Amino acid sequence: MSALTKKKKYVGPYASLREYLEALEKFGRVLHINEVDQDQYEATGFMYRLMEKYSAVEAPVVSFDRIKTQGQWMQGPVLGNLYGHWEFEALAMGIEPTGNLPQENYKLALDKVASLATDKGTWRAIKPVTIANSRAPSKDIKYLGKDVDLLQFPFIKTNPADGGCYINTGNVILTDEKYGRNVGTYRCQVKDSSKISINPEKNQHGWNFLMEMRKRGEKSAPAAIVLGSDPVVFALSSSKVSAMGEDELEIAGGFLGKPLEVVKCETNSILVPANVEMIIEGEIPLNRMEPEGPFGEMYGYMGAQKSENFFMDVTAITHRENPLFVNQFSGITRGFLTSPIETAANLKFKQQFENFLGLHYPLETPGFCFVNINKNKAREAVEIGRAISKSLKIAKITVVFDADVDIHNTKEVMHALGSRWQPHDSTEILKKAPGMGGDPSAIEHGFGSRIIIDATRQTAAEGGPKEYAKMNRQYLEEGVPRIFERIDKKYGHLL
Repeated sequence: MSALTKKKKYVGPYASLREYLEALEKFGRVLHINEVDQDQYEATGFMYRLMEKYSAVEAPVVSFDRIKTQGQWMQGPVLGNLYGHWEFEALAMGIEPTGNLPQENYKLALDKVASLATDKGTWRAIKPVTIANSRAPSKDIKYLGKDVDLLQFPFIKTNPADGGCYINTGNVILTDEKYGRNVGTYRCQVKDSSKISINPEKNQHGWNFLMEMRKRGEKSAPAAIVLGSDPVVFALSSSKVSAMGEDELEIAGGFLGKPLEVVKCETNSILVPANVEMIIEGEIPLNRMEPEGPFGEMYGYMGAQKSENFFMDVTAITHRENPLFVNQFSGITRGFLTSPIETAANLKFKQQFENFLGLHYPLETPGFCFVNINKNKAREAVEIGRAISKSLKIAKITVVFDADVDIHNTKEVMHALGSRWQPHDSTEILKKAPGMGGDPSAIEHGFGSRIIIDATRQTAAEGGPKEYAKMNRQYLEEGVPRIFERIDKKYGHLL
């Protein structure tokens, strides 16, 4: 697909999902499907085919305008792959895409996010501002008490093996007297017209909030699930950018450069973003749990059914006129903007290691983590890789490269791995470390083994050759210093 060429006024940051979608429409990045029968899993099958034709970072957004689910034809749209394309990452962060290689746009987004951090490695934060309910678009239509009916909305069952229809892009908002506010994205199974199961994995912030309340003897926890939040709020909710006790909505204000507008719920005192598509309010019992799942997870494998999980009794639903719905086709597409969480990891390890340059973990191939360093001593790559593998749960396969390898370019990564790595001498295995809950290969839930691969040029002290051969490209750039500048200028329109 060609690079974006429209005017800058359509570039973010966006105050709402609708603004973001409008921009993607203007840029011609939305593929509309008039209708699909999801009771026959047509939407899921289509997304698989779309990823096969393009790639996870080059496919368009898909809008299923009318969809059959739960035996009924319902008006959508149900949106898929909202945050897949790397150009979208730049757009959402308020950057005009360059028109160059897709990964270059992603790197611009990383630079923008890094500029939002303080010198101490924390995030700029702006407290939200509360507006009147009458001014909040998410309050256009209200259902309270007996009028609540989750089944009237196009929530879908993505896979035949799923335990039911899921809300899988909802931001669950909890408040605690000790830790403040937490916003986290957890899979939520629609159990019936007024009950939703909620799956915060053990040791996630949402789980810690609820267990802390239970220990204090509280019987229930007020909660809200917001659907269709703006790209920044959704990214901060879906990734561990904030530490326990930090407020994702305040950090979102820092990203947006202005206070996030929030509004009070109808049936509890929780404040939620005002410009979302839908707000589902309720109470989470703390002394009772119910079965939940199974659900097709991000690894592309079916996650196990949980015999006990939290659930929420719904007390109110409010939403915009003609709300938009977003479904994460887990294990098929990228789920959210990843530049904030990648930048957070980069800031952390730059403080820890002088020669660490950056890392990238591609959500489309979960389990991998690619790292750049400026190596200046033997075994430094393994030392840094070991620290990352122990710290980042998703980093099951940590591969460390020299600075000249573009870790956002899969071709370069694989070429360097195949040509610079000697498995016997440049590999370390950790028998046990914290892992992702959805890893289908794990024997013990939440733990697993790790491998660190040193794919840097091995020095003689590391058992490598006395002199490492230069790459062909290096000779080209030394012999013709501005060759690629010339090619981009003369032939860039053809590429």
